[in-house]
Amino acid sequence: MSLDKNSQQPLYAQLMNKIKELIQNGQYKAGDQIPTETELSEMYGVSRITVRRTIEELCAQGFLVKRQGKGTFVEAPKIYRKVEQENNMSFSESCLANGRKPSSHVVACYTMEAEDWQRDFLQLKDNCTLYHIERVLAADDLPIIYEHIYLPVSRFPEFQAEKLENGSLFRLLTEEYHVIESEKGRSTIEVRSASQQIAEYLRMNVGEPVMILKSYMNDNEENPLYISYEIIAGSRYRISI
Repeated sequence: MSLDKNSQQPLYAQLMNKIKELIQNGQYKAGDQIPTETELSEMYGVSRITVRRTIEELCAQGFLVKRQGKGTFVEAPKIYRKVEQENNMSFSESCLANGRKPSSHVVACYTMEAEDWQRDFLQLKDNCTLYHIERVLAADDLPIIYEHIYLPVSRFPEFQAEKLENGSLFRLLTEEYHVIESEKGRSTIEVRSASQQIAEYLRMNVGEPVMILKSYMNDNEENPLYISYEIIAGSRYRISI
């Protein structure tokens, strides 16, 4: 079970991949305790420093969790979320359905001139402006999504983004603007690699796969409402479409 010390890939990265494989193929199941640092060091012929870095990285990515005085355990499975034309599920709903506690942190909010693709869907005239809100969505304090939200300023005057801090966009639109979001929506999904900035926000490695979920949302009268652009940590999420 030794690693390839002649490889250009660092030993800690090789060990990370080995442990991920054991988790993904079911040899290490959710809730299982993995071997100690000393045991892993002996099993794979690497230093405890290498093992410690590997474990820290896997904890940051959501694969493992340390429990004080007990050891290191395999983290709970990915969050499952429905993104279907007739039955969209919000992030908060998907967290609660999977027994996880949702939270959100607003990173930025500013106005911008709408681009062509945004104007087309939102049915806006030239020179219209949007609120561009950026926030991090987390489950049990583990960051899962970096989200961009685009809202027409003309429809949502004096929008208060600070109310989205640990809050629901759906609830805010309903309570402040008396707008009800439709359960229907149109979404597209693609896969990319995490940039340096996204890796920092989502506590993952640069280059790891992320899912890009772009959703075009309507209100309950099927008028265009807003656009969301979600960058999702692929290892922590599963989507039904």
